[in-house]
Amino acid sequence: MDIKPYDKTIRDLLNSKRQFVIPRFQREYSWDKKNYKEFFEDMVGNLSEKNGNIVANPYFLGTMLFIGNFTEGTEAEIQVVDGQQRLTTITILFSAMSDVLKELGEDTLSDLLFRYIMTKDDNNKEIRILKSKTHYPYFAYFIQDKNKAVKQEPSSEEEICIKETYDYFISVLTEKKLKLLLQKTLGKEFVDGLSIIEIIKALRDQILNTIFISISTSNEDQANRIFEILNAKGKKLAHIDLVKNRIFEVLSETEPADLAEEQWKKLKAILYSRRESIGLATFYRHYWISKYKKSSEGKLYDDFLSMKICATKEKCKNFLDDMIINATYYKQITCPNRDDYSNRKEYYWLVQSLNVINNYFGIVQTRIALLALFDLKNRDLISANKFKTTVKYLEGFHFAYSAVLSERANKFEKIYSNFAIEVRKCTDKASVERIINTKLIEPLNKIYPSWDDFRTNFVALTYQKKTDSKSIKTKYAINMLNCYFSKNELFDDEGSVEHINPENDDTISIGNLILLEVRINNDAGEREYCDKIDFYKTSKYEWIKQFIDEYPTFSKDNINDRAIKIAEIYFTKILGKSI
Repeated sequence: MDIKPYDKTIRDLLNSKRQFVIPRFQREYSWDKKNYKEFFEDMVGNLSEKNGNIVANPYFLGTMLFIGNFTEGTEAEIQVVDGQQRLTTITILFSAMSDVLKELGEDTLSDLLFRYIMTKDDNNKEIRILKSKTHYPYFAYFIQDKNKAVKQEPSSEEEICIKETYDYFISVLTEKKLKLLLQKTLGKEFVDGLSIIEIIKALRDQILNTIFISISTSNEDQANRIFEILNAKGKKLAHIDLVKNRIFEVLSETEPADLAEEQWKKLKAILYSRRESIGLATFYRHYWISKYKKSSEGKLYDDFLSMKICATKEKCKNFLDDMIINATYYKQITCPNRDDYSNRKEYYWLVQSLNVINNYFGIVQTRIALLALFDLKNRDLISANKFKTTVKYLEGFHFAYSAVLSERANKFEKIYSNFAIEVRKCTDKASVERIINTKLIEPLNKIYPSWDDFRTNFVALTYQKKTDSKSIKTKYAINMLNCYFSKNELFDDEGSVEHINPENDDTISIGNLILLEVRINNDAGEREYCDKIDFYKTSKYEWIKQFIDEYPTFSKDNINDRAIKIAEIYFTKILGKSI
């Protein structure tokens, strides 16, 4: 390999008048608060006192890998293969520092600092020193525009990460916070005598004088190999970054169109198209173990390589196409919306069930099985009735297993993966039904909570008007019971949880709860049961009518017995289990 290492400083890199481009196969900016906070505190903490002045000191920033040589070469553009996260963070920090200096009335210092973000080439043309397709135009508008003339809200995980990093730097670049940090190493007396301008200038020099090892190589193939070697040596990249790198390496053509990049953008657009953005890495793992192999987090990329998913360009294209199809399913599963089904009433139950599993119970592993079920539905390999009963079974199982008993999730991820992989291989409805019964329902039935365990934990369910995870589960149970008595599968938007006896620490048990229309609930207020039974009589709910007949009076002594009764109804009638 033609590799050239050099000791360089950040000043050398930013003063080179080159444009540093993030290659198409690179991961997005993804440093979280722990990373950029540690970087900032390292920079501040490395400053010292010399002859009464605050000064910078040598600091090693590690290795950076480039395609092209910004030291000796003539290329106008240099590709950053390893080092993007650090260079992006430095650019964001310099932008924040420049903005702070401008606010302090130091326009000249602000302009001089900004030249490390925007520079001019030999033809006096302005260029962005750091350039990436993934975060353009947000990064250009928000970080690389000194006046921030174009207002744009972040709309992806990467853009949100950029804004959060910038906001953090702005929050700590105050005189009070900078001095508090410096006092840890330089002492209060010396630090109190410093101005914020002196501190920011010293911080600027500390970053610019930071040393790194620059490794330059001449072509993308070599860079890709070094990229993976560096990861194997401890510079850990997320599995999705390595998968992307491999796909882009195989689908290397960029003319007449860059298929890999366009498909990758489409994939991300699907996952980020709703208010609740979906993590690409999370989707990929669930997709992989739903179709290929139950792989651990650390083995995902190794298994991807071993299964030769991208052995040919055609296989690679098919893999990308299939990811996009499954990303659409995943979006519908994790962010359910009636619009996904053209507001057709026969799918309202599905939106409700998916919302319950994801948002009431917070069970992400179920997505592995659901991805396979959506795939079968799309290929017309499962009847509408079997699809519905299977999804409803999963909802009921997780209410009993996860919500009521709070059992751990490690028992069923393997079940879901084995089922999903096996059922996706089916080519007819009969075999699909057989696999659902033998690979999904039967294994889950083996770990289904017993009546005794269910009853004990169900009776302990409580509800308070302040929202918490326990109250959400209890509210769900009350809504399901009301649906059972009303013979309706959808929750009533007009319903609210009613404490039969006025709410206090003794009456928050599920045995003291029922569903009542909001209007009647408000009218009944905090009266005793005997005083509000006339309000109950105006309710349209069948459950309320049966309750009034059964309980002409209701006291605290009835609460536990009633809780056991509705637990039995839930277990036998709603979940369909035997006592």
